Amino acid sequence: MNYPISGQEVERTFGVGSSTPGPDHISSTLIDRADRFQMTRCLHFFFWNQAWLHGQFFQEWKREVRVVIPKPGKDDYHVCGAYRTISITSCLGKRFEKITSQRLSAILADVHFDPFQFAYLKNRSTTHALLIVTEKVKQGLIAGKKAGVVFFDFTDAFGRVDRKCLLYKIAKDFGITGKLFLHISSFLSERIARVKVNGHLGEWIESVFGTSAGTNLGPLLFIMYLHDIPQSIFPKFADGLVSISVNENLMCITSELQSAVDELVNWSHKWGMLLNVSKTKVTLFGNSSDDARATDE
Repeated sequence: MNYPISGQEVERTFGVGSSTPGPDHISSTLIDRADRFQMTRCLHFFFWNQAWLHGQFFQEWKREVRVVIPKPGKDDYHVCGAYRTISITSCLGKRFEKITSQRLSAILADVHFDPFQFAYLKNRSTTHALLIVTEKVKQGLIAGKKAGVVFFDFTDAFGRVDRKCLLYKIAKDFGITGKLFLHISSFLSERIARVKVNGHLGEWIESVFGTSAGTNLGPLLFIMYLHDIPQSIFPKFADGLVSISVNENLMCITSELQSAVDELVNWSHKWGMLLNVSKTKVTLFGNSSDDARATDE
C-alpha cells in the first residue's frame, strides 16, 4: 500500500486514457511519443515518486476544467438539470492517479468491499446489479407473491461528497494510513475549477466538495463514501440505488419499502447527500386484483 512507485507501474500508464490535455496543456500523446526510457525515468524518479514520498498531489494536477455536457433525451435544455459536467485534469496527474487507484482497488478487493456495489470495481458490472433485481422479482412472482421496488437517485451525487467526512471514513472504516492516505488527502484538498461552456471559460474558483467525476480516483472514493448505506438498500451501481421487497401482502411491502426510504433519508441527512425526489420511483410487480397500484414518489 505504501511502498514506492515501481518502474513497472509507471510503464503500464503509457498508451492509456484520454489524449485531451488538461489545464497544463500537456497531452498524453506528447508523453507517449517521447523517448520511452527517458520519460519512464523522469516520471518514475522525478515526478511520481517524489510526490508519493512526500504525500503530495502537485497543485497543477488539482486544477479542473469542468466541461458542461447535455444529457441525452431531455425535454428542456433551459434548466441546469439537463446538463452534467466532466472534469478535465492534467494527464500527468491522471496517470499518477491510475497507479494509486489500482492500489486502492487492490485494498478494496482484499477487504471484500461492499458485495452489493457493482460500479468501478473489477469483475463487477451493471449487468450483475440488474440480474439481482430481475431474479428477486421473478422468483417472487413465480411463488405467487408481489414485488415492490424503489429506485433511488441522488442530486449531484459526486459533487455533494463532504471531503472531510470521506477522509474520516477512509481512515476509520478501511484502515488506510501512511502515504496512500496522505496522497488521497492531498488529492482532495486545495482543488480549483472553472467551467467551460461552448468554448467559453469561467473564472477559477475553489472547489471544496465532491470527488471530481472524470478523474481516476474520484469514482472509487465516491463508492467508498457510500459503503455504509443501510443494508436494506441493494443492489447499488454508483449512486443508482435500489430497495426490493417481496411479499404476499401489499401492506408488508409498503411497510418494508417505507422503512428503507426512511433509513436512506436519515443516512443522507447525516452525510450531506440529497435524494432527487423527482427521479426516485417506486414500482409494483405482480397481480393487482386487490386494487394495488404502482405509484411514483
